[in-house]
Amino acid sequence: MLVTAVTFVVVAASSVYAAYPKATGNINDFAGVLTGEDKANLEALVNAVLDQTGVTFAVAIIEDHGDESIEEYAVHLYETWGIGKKGEDKGLLVVVSMAEHDLRAEVGYGLEPVITDARAGDVLDEMIPYFREGEYGKGLYAGLLVAADYVAKDAGVTLDLKAKTKEYEDFYVEPRGVPLGLLALFLGLPVLAMTYLAVRGRRCPRCKSRLTVTDRVIQQATYDAGGIAKTILHCPKCGYHDEKERRISKLQRPSAGGGFPLGPGPFWGGSGRGGRSSGGFTGPRGFGGGRSGGGGASRKW
Repeated sequence: MLVTAVTFVVVAASSVYAAYPKATGNINDFAGVLTGEDKANLEALVNAVLDQTGVTFAVAIIEDHGDESIEEYAVHLYETWGIGKKGEDKGLLVVVSMAEHDLRAEVGYGLEPVITDARAGDVLDEMIPYFREGEYGKGLYAGLLVAADYVAKDAGVTLDLKAKTKEYEDFYVEPRGVPLGLLALFLGLPVLAMTYLAVRGRRCPRCKSRLTVTDRVIQQATYDAGGIAKTILHCPKCGYHDEKERRISKLQRPSAGGGFPLGPGPFWGGSGRGGRSSGGFTGPRGFGGGRSGGGGASRKW
């Protein structure tokens, strides 16, 4: 009788896990809402993060989560796919359930100190304005950029992030009137990078329109001392306005080999920790038996 009971439990558990869809890549659109351009940009982003930080991002867009809550579904799917390297568990799974308008960011055990529950909520909050407009690909991209920022800062690397197609270049717009290269020289690359990763693609907290972003140098950095910069966020539609000052790291002298070495902190368009090229790779990457204990955040759009 005991053997029969144990066998039943094992079979039941196996059946539950078998009910979840199989990952065909890191970006899995089981509901058919993403365009080819969306997928190309999202895949480029998650591959860059994996190659340069060792952290695995994955997305699952599903029709519905059935009788389970979105939290139960996400943690079971995470464990089924095994996102992240076994023993390190550094993974992030975003589940989008279309029927219920549910969003879930499920965080692996090893990534919980970096992407806390509050930060997971920030990732999802960045997606919601886009989702309400039916722009699911761009919403996911904007949210994953926030997650990439957290991961890069923790790893102390510079991320090489570039739009795969023209439609996504708005996420990497430079301030009007001043070329990014000149700002990099004046502000110091690491701080400039963190400024851009924090504000690009942001929406107005009042009316959800796209904010314009301007960076101004208040006090220029030198090789001997840091400086001060101001980031100005403005909504041309409703008039929302916010200004924040940031400290600037002192300039770094050119290395012996020429060029300016990048200090710690994320930076798109730079070069990060070395990793193998992901060009032409098909199937999920970074799925190696990682586990999650239910950490993360949930939202509705």
